[in-house]
Amino acid sequence: MNANGLRNVFVAALSALIFPALSSAALMKYTASVVTDIKVGDHFYHNAAVTVTFVGNTKNITPAVDGQGNQITSTFCTPGTGWFYWLSKGSASVSVQSQGKTLSAQLVPGQIFVALDVCNGGIGFGSYTGPNGMEVAYPLAFTLGTAMAVAIGSGLSSPARMSGNAWSCIGYPPRGAGNLPGNGFCTPPDGYPLHSDVGGVFFYMPYTLISNSDGSIIGNHHGTLNRGTFAITPVEEEEEEQGRGVER
Repeated sequence: MNANGLRNVFVAALSALIFPALSSAALMKYTASVVTDIKVGDHFYHNAAVTVTFVGNTKNITPAVDGQGNQITSTFCTPGTGWFYWLSKGSASVSVQSQGKTLSAQLVPGQIFVALDVCNGGIGFGSYTGPNGMEVAYPLAFTLGTAMAVAIGSGLSSPARMSGNAWSCIGYPPRGAGNLPGNGFCTPPDGYPLHSDVGGVFFYMPYTLISNSDGSIIGNHHGTLNRGTFAITPVEEEEEEQGRGVER
């Protein structure tokens, strides 16, 4: 069996662990943390401690679909084992800590979703924004590290804590993959605000590993120099107030 065959068998086996978990229902909190540049309203924060939180029910995790309702699959995995998954029903917020002060922003519902790429090992938050109307690695998503192991192995339904390379990239993947061409760069977020109760929210990605020839980002997984953490935790009773309004 060649390397591709081994990979498909490996992914299929791990995916078998994910599919049963999708049938159980539990209220979960998804939390991503990173130090990065961010703008909220008219205020720009450099090297701020940023946390994105999303509360949703695991029963609403479904395969992602395109505009025609067709399931989206990765060209690098066989259908049925390479689907992209998302959790779009829930409540989301952003916390920014900078220079001893903390700012909290409640995002308008229906803008971001929890994203999972079983095949390529990506996990985090995507959004319905950008020039194409949907971005899988913006405002904040993770590749490599333990994040990749969790994405391939246990998915979005089980409690987990992980770290990985942090992306805030409109236009991901920058180097292209399958039928996604990529141009080597991420689109600046300034024209694509995430709306909140305190104004527009914009995530930047100031630290990247670039090519000396043209200044483009060198890779889809290790092209960012930023690192962050992602956690999936059950919502405790005292936290259920935050999850009110979330479909159960």
